Amino acid sequence: MRTLRALAIGFSLTLALTACGDSGGASAAPSDPVGGSDPVLVIADGAINEPGMSVADALGHQATDDLVTVSGALFVDPDGTVRLCDAIAESFPPQCGGERIVVEGLDLDLIADLQTEGEVSWAEGVTLFGSVE
Repeated sequence: MRTLRALAIGFSLTLALTACGDSGGASAAPSDPVGGSDPVLVIADGAINEPGMSVADALGHQATDDLVTVSGALFVDPDGTVRLCDAIAESFPPQCGGERIVVEGLDLDLIADLQTEGEVSWAEGVTLFGSVE
């Protein structure tokens, strides 16, 4: 498992560095309702302290058996839906911007610096490890 994780992290670093060159900007699209076709990141190892690929890159791993390390901004919607987003829209409280993926199986107690304003909670710079389904 350690070798698989090391490979995933090395691959993630390469993709994350490549993704940093994209200056597409954040869109302030509202959160989409969770449905059967929405991609989901199923947590395998909680939050980790290593950089990961972007949410957009992770979406390319949907329906594979790959475990991926994904970095982004974590948002908890008022209904309890947890999302990892590529960007933070400029508003207060902040909103999920850019590509997004629903997160399942995450213990929110593991997320340092989780902030709350009204009914929205968020944390910047969160890295998660799991599979995209």
